[in-house]
Amino acid sequence: MGLSSVIHAASEGSETARDAFAKAQQYRSNGDVRSARIELLNAIKADPQWIDARVLQAEILLELFDGIGAQAELERAFELGLHPSQVRHLYGHAFQLQGKWNRAKDQLFANDIPMEHQAYAARITGRVALQTGDDALATRAFDRAIALDPKDPDLWVDIARFRANSGNQAGAIAAVDEAVALEPNNIRALQYRGELLRFQFGLSAALPWFERGLQIDPNDVPLLTEYAATLGDMGRMTDMLTVARKIISLDGRNARAFFMQAVLAARAGKYDLARILMQKTEGELDDVPAAMLVQGIIAHGEANYNAAIEKFTRLVSVQPYNRQAQNLLARSHYLAGNAGDAVEALTIQVNDSGADPYALWLTGRALEALDKREQAASLLNRAARHDVGSKIAFRPDTSMEILQAAAIREPRNARVVIPYIRALYGSGDFSAAFARAKQLQSGNPGASDAHILVADTALALGDYDAALAALESARKIHFSESVMLRMVDVLRSTGAMQQSGEVLAQYLSYNPNNVSGLRWMAYAHLETENWEVAGRILESLHQRIGDDDALIMAGLAQAYTGQGETKKAISAGRIAYRVQPSSPVVSHLYGLALLADTSRGRDAIALIDKAVTIAPENPVYRRSLRNAVLMVRHNQAQEKS
Repeated sequence: MGLSSVIHAASEGSETARDAFAKAQQYRSNGDVRSARIELLNAIKADPQWIDARVLQAEILLELFDGIGAQAELERAFELGLHPSQVRHLYGHAFQLQGKWNRAKDQLFANDIPMEHQAYAARITGRVALQTGDDALATRAFDRAIALDPKDPDLWVDIARFRANSGNQAGAIAAVDEAVALEPNNIRALQYRGELLRFQFGLSAALPWFERGLQIDPNDVPLLTEYAATLGDMGRMTDMLTVARKIISLDGRNARAFFMQAVLAARAGKYDLARILMQKTEGELDDVPAAMLVQGIIAHGEANYNAAIEKFTRLVSVQPYNRQAQNLLARSHYLAGNAGDAVEALTIQVNDSGADPYALWLTGRALEALDKREQAASLLNRAARHDVGSKIAFRPDTSMEILQAAAIREPRNARVVIPYIRALYGSGDFSAAFARAKQLQSGNPGASDAHILVADTALALGDYDAALAALESARKIHFSESVMLRMVDVLRSTGAMQQSGEVLAQYLSYNPNNVSGLRWMAYAHLETENWEVAGRILESLHQRIGDDDALIMAGLAQAYTGQGETKKAISAGRIAYRVQPSSPVVSHLYGLALLADTSRGRDAIALIDKAVTIAPENPVYRRSLRNAVLMVRHNQAQEKS
């Protein structure tokens, strides 16, 4: 990025200024741009008329994402005699950082940019296009930049972001790998490689890349921010807090650092503190979904349900398929006394075969409050059975004819074809959905979602081999929770228990605090009667989630029963039964816990019999009932003798 042209400046730089300038260049070459900035301040103070120092300071400020400061330095250089054509690439970059897209384009599209700066200008044009959603311009700009300077690592980072934004995760990974190969110590490349690994495999996979970048520049704020956010998502809250405080010491107005502290306070139930910390973001994150979620949780935690409703309504409008947001919105309505609104918030979800059990339960309670007891009973029974079906794609509202016409026009455009595939799936035309999904997959091999659609449609046709092959391809691109859950489900369905356990273990090695993964791991240990390990996992989940998850509490009852901890088993079973008394799973496991107490035999039989009544087709429940009756009779006979 260094200034290569000879500038006829108002000053050639005093000796003191040149010494500071040289130190700044050295710091910059070592990756320490903050120290470089300080030395340039010294150079400018020593010789305010020296244009070279102003321009280099602008470059440093651009690296620090300070578009306003860079603009000011460049405009001062113009006043001193610098011709704008010499630095249009930098001037356009300054406007890009400020979101002034038209002013940026005015500079970047100018026809007097020197040849040596045209690759830079093309790269920043690509950024502007990416940020404004102009994919065609971005493609042209990045192609031109590659033609002019294919060895620029910063260019390949920008291309990686463009490809990821377009859904081409594999292409994004290839691009950022090229950036790292070109410049192994490029902090932006290391940071984005970490971000992609976090997306591809999970949280812990990103840490070594972030830490490698921080060894080069321990004060890089964007890198520190991603590092802190990842630590927080991993549950390493103390470490996250330490990094967040360092960020604030470097950038006292950093909104994301205050946001992370607010999340930590909200999780601890310190809603007053969380609200104060969110206020320090000064509205900068108000349109970010994660911030809307936290603001809603804070209001909900303070029992300000109307404010919570406002935040969650906004969030659902931005993310209409976010089930957590739907559930929180409905719960806020319910607690505010708006049972009808609670039902409306969850109607789409409960009509789907993959509805969340909590959504079913809450809708049932809201319907009871509206005196619609028959409808309520139906939903509460679905929730109790934990028989909610697989999580299929949401069905679009647009008509099949319109979706089909759009898919025919653009057969390889994922944004157009995916809704059509989902519509075919929802209508039950699984063969047509599978064929379209395969076509989309062949045209978008770097998109994880394309492989997942093939897997879902293949499963609907009962083709487990095709589903597993597609999921393997998806896992190489983005080993997400949804991919993991599908793989575990398919492997278990085919009897490959050990392989499903290996997939689960790999996922948890990258995402050690993932609730869904830990839940499956606990259930796997329960199945193999590894009671102690299952109990530890479930106890940890219980501490995080509380008493409201009936299946976790029922699993704890089973683990404690297996360990001979009868009192603890009965206590856990009692909590599970209080949460979902109509659940056959809960009734069965609570009954087995009571059966271990010889004085509670009749109660145990009553509960296990209830499980059989609710789910008469379940052979495990019927076998447990026979064994319980025999055991109680045997105990009674011994007592009489």
